Amino acid sequence: MNPDLKKWNPFKFLRGSGRKPDADSPQGSPASEQWRGAWPDIQRFFSRDPLRAMEEFFHDPLAARGALDRWFGDFSSSRFQPRIDVVDEGKILRVSVELPGMERDDLTVSVEDGALVLRGEKKQDVHSEEDGCYRLERAYGAFTRTIPMPDDADPDHALAKFDKGVLTLTVPKQEPPRSASRTIDIG
Repeated sequence: MNPDLKKWNPFKFLRGSGRKPDADSPQGSPASEQWRGAWPDIQRFFSRDPLRAMEEFFHDPLAARGALDRWFGDFSSSRFQPRIDVVDEGKILRVSVELPGMERDDLTVSVEDGALVLRGEKKQDVHSEEDGCYRLERAYGAFTRTIPMPDDADPDHALAKFDKGVLTLTVPKQEPPRSASRTIDIG
C-alpha cells in the first residue's frame, strides 16, 4: 500500500502558481530560493506603510509572535483595522473608509459624544476542492474605529454612502457661534 499523502497537505493551497522561474533570472537562483524560504514576509514588510506598522506594533506588540498568521491570515480585532482618510473640503468633512470584501449590512455608523464611530464585522467562508483535497476555512474579524470630529463639525447631520467597498461619510460644518464682545469695567 502506497498512500499518496501529499494531497492532504494543508499548505498546498498556499503555494504559488506552480510555474518555475527561469534559471537566468535572479529569482531562479538557489540563493534567492533559500532567502525566499527563510524570509517569506520580507517584501511585504518593506512594502507596508511604516506608520501603520508602528501603530499596529504599539496596539499589539505581541502580534508578530509566530508564522501562523502568515499561513492562515490574521483576522483578530487588533489587526483588522480599515484605512480611513479625513479630508477638510471647506464646508464639509469627507471621511472615506476602505472596507474591501465587506457588505453594507456588516457595518454600523453612529455618533457618540461628538465622534463618528464605525463598527463592522467581516466574515469569510472559503470552501474549495482540488484534486480530491478538500478545505473549508472560516475567518472572522471585527473592528471599531472612533473618529473625533472638530468643534465646527456637525456629525448629527452626516450622510453615508457605501459603494464598491468604500464607505464615504459627508459631515457638514456649522458656523461657529459668534460671541458678542463687551467691555468689563474694572472697579
